[in-house]
Amino acid sequence: MKGLFEATLLKTSLILDPFQVIVAVNKAVHQQKINKMMTKTVHSEILFSLSPRKNISNAFKTFGMGDKDTSVFVAILNDHDKSTMSVIQNLIKGRQVDPYQVSELTNLQSIKEVYNLSETELSVSNTLDAVVSRIASKDIVQV
Repeated sequence: MKGLFEATLLKTSLILDPFQVIVAVNKAVHQQKINKMMTKTVHSEILFSLSPRKNISNAFKTFGMGDKDTSVFVAILNDHDKSTMSVIQNLIKGRQVDPYQVSELTNLQSIKEVYNLSETELSVSNTLDAVVSRIASKDIVQV
């Protein structure tokens, strides 16, 4: 919020897999390139892209890191010299883990609720595919 670094701080409990974030980042960067962003920055667009709904403030509340969160998934764009990562590492008290360990911090029930996933749907598809489908199709299908 203070602009100390350019990154997206995500609530890890709603991140099932890094691929989910990659899809949202790709969508946000594409929206930026074609001047169709719904938010002011590409980082806020990433948060918005993660959401299955079109309500920006709800996306921020749902997917953005909160005061009481004890873990964070950090998405950084274009940090070739690793300066942003250095700033973040100095500001965050904790340890860095492999992004693929995020599933250990995931709250599967919360993901099912946020993305409105039914047991019927999950009987024919895995959770990650269902979540990524919601992210990718938000512009044409409303949950």
